[in-house]
Amino acid sequence: MMNAKRRLLLMSFIILNSSFIISFSFAQVVRLPPVSPPDRLASRPDSSADILQTPGELGIAQPPAPEAEPRLPPGARNGVFQKILFDSTWLAPGGYDGMGMTDVGLEAIFALPCPTIDSPLLITPGFAAHYLDGPQRADLPPRLHEGYVQFRWLSQVTPKLGLDLAITPAAYGDFQQETADSFRLTGHAAGAWNLTDKAKLVLGAAYLDRPDVQTIPIGGIVWTPREDVKFDMVFPHPRVSRRIHWDWNPGDEKQNWLYIAGEFAGDAWAIERSDGASDQVVLSDYRVILGLERRVAGGLSSKVEVGYVFSRRIRYASDTPEYWPTDTVMIRGGLTY
Repeated sequence: MMNAKRRLLLMSFIILNSSFIISFSFAQVVRLPPVSPPDRLASRPDSSADILQTPGELGIAQPPAPEAEPRLPPGARNGVFQKILFDSTWLAPGGYDGMGMTDVGLEAIFALPCPTIDSPLLITPGFAAHYLDGPQRADLPPRLHEGYVQFRWLSQVTPKLGLDLAITPAAYGDFQQETADSFRLTGHAAGAWNLTDKAKLVLGAAYLDRPDVQTIPIGGIVWTPREDVKFDMVFPHPRVSRRIHWDWNPGDEKQNWLYIAGEFAGDAWAIERSDGASDQVVLSDYRVILGLERRVAGGLSSKVEVGYVFSRRIRYASDTPEYWPTDTVMIRGGLTY
């Protein structure tokens, strides 16, 4: 049991630190020019929630700047390090048939030209822990963990077409099992096509490497009728945003956005059952979210969300019958620097 725990810890440590070593090794050799990161990133890259934060928002489908040196978007940093992100989510237990959950995640974003500034490679190491509360009828461990590093390449193929490709090796488990199911390799491939100056078409697919579903489609429309209104109607994370203008919030460097979003959430972890057998469990659900986000260019951004969680499901890779916890509510908060 201890050997399994040490193996998973070692795998997570290697995954999390490999990108730091690569990034800082590059930084010591040469000072990197500016590389534009995405405006926002999934709390858990390549999970079934927030797989692709819409290429239209990343700016990869925009015509390149005519200047020799690309212009930095608000909040982008000059060099390798771009962002560090922390978020936490709480799901209410919901009684005897319910399942509560508290998620805590931390990740950082580094960027390298690949091979040029216009085609950056984003390296995102991260770690997340999930603390479960029930249900009493289901055989689940008290904690689940994952360590990952995402390698994400953004490229401008033509003035109208941008590509978003990613691969994410990760370790998912409870620190008790000894099977190879704890290691999973996920990824996505998507493109954004400029239909007009205000609309983009997004198409692609994501590979989840889960026992319940291997791949899911990515697709939809990103429409920005005005600078303060945005419709990200892209599955699996549709979102409608509206900027809120407050008198004490001058200029564009500090922005407040109110939004309604949807999520297809969930993931898979290798676990040890109460009888000592190894298994793999999938927790999934759907969410409707109301959120408020404060974006500070080059500073500390924050968000707070409340939501309703439904169609919750617990499935096992073994023949164990699945279980449906009751609907619940969620509260989520996050900080980005």
